Amino acid sequence: MALGTRIAVTFLLLLAAVLAAALGAVSATNRGNAEREVQRQLDVGASVFSRLLESNRRQLTQAAQAVASDYGFREAVASRDTDTLVSVLENSGQRIGAAMVVLTSLDGDVIAASGLHVSAGSPFPLSPVQRGSMADSATSLMVDNGRIFQLVTVSVRSPLPVAWIAMGFELDDKAARELADITGLAVTLSVNSGGHWTDVASTVPAGGARPSDVVTRRIEMSKWGNAEVVAVLSRSLADARAPFERLTKVLFLIAAVSLVASALAAFWLARNITRPLQDLTQAVDQMRTGTYDATLNVQRRDELGVLAEGLQLMQTAVQSRDQSIRRLAYEDSLTGLMNRTAFGAALSRALADAGGAPIAVAVINLDRFRRINEHLGYSVGDAVLIKMAARLAAVPSVESAVARFAADQFAAFTQLRNAASLQAWGTSLVMALADPVFVEAQPIDITATLGLTLAAEGSNSADELMRCADLALEHARREKRALAIYEEALKPAARDQLSLLGELRHAVEHDELRLFFQPKIELKTGRVTGAEVLLRWQHPTRGLLCPADFIPFAEQTGFIRRLTRWTLDHAIAQGALWQRAGKALVLAVNISVDDIGDVRLDSRVASLLTRHQLPPALLTLELTESGFIEDPTRALRVLDAIAALGVSLSIDDFGTGYSSLSHLVRLPVHEVKIDRSFVQGLESDPEFAPVVRAAIDMGHGLGLQVVAEGIETEEAAVRLRDFGCDIAQGYLYAKPMPLAAFETWLEGRVRVPVIAVPVDFKTEDLADTVSLGVY
Repeated sequence: MALGTRIAVTFLLLLAAVLAAALGAVSATNRGNAEREVQRQLDVGASVFSRLLESNRRQLTQAAQAVASDYGFREAVASRDTDTLVSVLENSGQRIGAAMVVLTSLDGDVIAASGLHVSAGSPFPLSPVQRGSMADSATSLMVDNGRIFQLVTVSVRSPLPVAWIAMGFELDDKAARELADITGLAVTLSVNSGGHWTDVASTVPAGGARPSDVVTRRIEMSKWGNAEVVAVLSRSLADARAPFERLTKVLFLIAAVSLVASALAAFWLARNITRPLQDLTQAVDQMRTGTYDATLNVQRRDELGVLAEGLQLMQTAVQSRDQSIRRLAYEDSLTGLMNRTAFGAALSRALADAGGAPIAVAVINLDRFRRINEHLGYSVGDAVLIKMAARLAAVPSVESAVARFAADQFAAFTQLRNAASLQAWGTSLVMALADPVFVEAQPIDITATLGLTLAAEGSNSADELMRCADLALEHARREKRALAIYEEALKPAARDQLSLLGELRHAVEHDELRLFFQPKIELKTGRVTGAEVLLRWQHPTRGLLCPADFIPFAEQTGFIRRLTRWTLDHAIAQGALWQRAGKALVLAVNISVDDIGDVRLDSRVASLLTRHQLPPALLTLELTESGFIEDPTRALRVLDAIAALGVSLSIDDFGTGYSSLSHLVRLPVHEVKIDRSFVQGLESDPEFAPVVRAAIDMGHGLGLQVVAEGIETEEAAVRLRDFGCDIAQGYLYAKPMPLAAFETWLEGRVRVPVIAVPVDFKTEDLADTVSLGVY
């Protein structure tokens, strides 16, 4: 859709939406007003209907009382002059338009009647006798042969009641029309007899409005025996809405005319705006294809004219900058050499044209270049880079295939006669950069490190060759050599590490890790004092892996924290199960140097102890000496916090590190573990005995418990017992075992009794708040 059309359509849609909203609001308001007006009319009609019935009652009462108080009428009643009575009743009924006047005896028998076909002596159904004790001048309704009468009964006294006069109006179609004329509503008088409704009088026209368009008000009037009389007032909503609908139609007509006029204006305005924009767009398309001399024929004084003028100026500026951008895209601005993009393209072309000839690639890094910038300034550093770039470009074998990748990194490639000359070519590059660089008559010594690689039978891409050369460069740096050639052994290592990290995450998330337990034995008594928790990995393809296969990598990547938290969680949970079963056992869990750097380690341990309800005294954390030598202050703070929980601390591999006695005195540790290398040397080398004895005595002198690990022979166990060692651990007693085997091994063995109770630490649950991202 063109821009002009979109502008016009958008404007019209907005206008249409506004008009629709306005008309919808008006229509809804009109409908609401009509409904409220109908309800008001029904309320008024019901009130008028009630007042009309009351007016009829008063009129009937006055007329009946006038007849009952006439002396001649009372004489006629006493003499039972039927003709006179009928004449009086007819005259009195005609004077007020009553449809029925009946004189009954006190027993309810008809004496005389006018307007009602009843014979003298027959019982009158609405007499006071029939209705019980009814008050004088009371009004009621009577249904007779499908006719509805409003009656009033008055007693004839002489001076005591001698008879009753019943006088009434008929509620027929005429009465309904009169009520309809007064209220403006349709009136229907209905009688329900035996469950069947019959309309006695109605002003509703035949084939009127649908029931759904009619609002009614039902007025319960009276009951006559088994008959129920109601009046229904109704009003057609369509009739009530008619005046509002006419207004709505007028508004819709105005809206339609406005919409058409606005459409014409919108399309004209959009065309006036978009036509010059189309000319400008054509000019932009030409600039996009590289043509910057397009002529713009837009002569306006508004914003579009300013835009056209600016576009013309931009054409000139873009044309002048295009060459600069192209140079920057493929050229290093400082040295004039190719950049990485241009080098990759040139190398790809060389590989395609080599025809199987060997292509050598070198990535070159200037050593200690950052110090030149720091001590001599960036201007000197730039001068050094320019001179080094010139030296590389001057090497005959390179043939201008030199690039600058980064601040102090260059690259070059060449086609060799044979693969054996790769080392010689790399050496030539090193030699070209070996001489000092003179900047402002000041010699600056620069050395370079090279990584070399060779294309193999044209199967390598440019990116792959640069990556391999970069791996060789990193290898040369690590080995502190001036030159290194890429070997296939370098590439799988990186890929295996990346794969191992992903697999290790998967192992933690899918419970592929396993806990093994190695018991600790009290040397003096042979009782079981606890067990060390060791981690194994049940790899789905490699089988059961020992910690040496994955723990060093986890420590290098920082994933060791995740492994430690998993181990703590499961070890504490298992210890809690044994404690609740009355088989409490102290468990020792290893933590790494990286774990000591976790400032929330104590909170995590407290949270796990609280969650699993394991007494702190049943947990020991083992750390190596290097864990607190690197940062003693931080380590002391973390270990003090852990010790405050009641958790024991142990120094693992004691004697192999370089910790000083001052560190050991300050640390809140409870035991030291003599490294297995000293224990196993007791039998083979007599010189180890004094060292082990000294270590044990030093541990006891510091008030620590001493554990010897790696005991494999009974002779070593006896000597350690003689030296005063407290606890033994090693293959002599048991190898690390899975849970089921360890529980079987424990059966029948005596344990050192432990009395401990769980502690609820007030800390947030941090056991599962572990990020699985890259550490």
